[in-house]
Amino acid sequence: MPERFELEYVAEDGSRQRPVMIHRAPFGSVERLVGILIEEYAGDFPLWLAPEQVRLLSVSDEFLPFAREVVAKMQAVGIRAAVDEGGDRLGKSIRNAEKAKIPVMGVIGAKEVEAQAISVRTRASGELGSMAVDEVIAKLSEAIGSHGSF
Repeated sequence: MPERFELEYVAEDGSRQRPVMIHRAPFGSVERLVGILIEEYAGDFPLWLAPEQVRLLSVSDEFLPFAREVVAKMQAVGIRAAVDEGGDRLGKSIRNAEKAKIPVMGVIGAKEVEAQAISVRTRASGELGSMAVDEVIAKLSEAIGSHGSF
């Protein structure tokens, strides 16, 4: 490139020198890779790659503390999880999570809090029923680690 643009500088001894140009583009390469992945998956990333892998949806605000506790357990083992605290109706929260292409949703109501469980729903398979919190975390960890699905 310095030759192409006829670049020169004056050195300490007064002579004209051609600069050496070192080109590195690690950030550009990463950006292109992310763009390719987004295009390939159309934003519907597999579980292991999704920025938000799990979203917990509370039937009402009284179950939010349990949802936060479950999310903390998930995050402690490296699962990218969040609680939907938008205050919307459950149907709208599910629809919003579907639109956001969240791979796994967990619904938490009175029965789930009492049983220390989560009613699991995935984008790929729909309703999977109620499962114990520890079982869900184990299955998620296994699926993420093996690049499989839940």
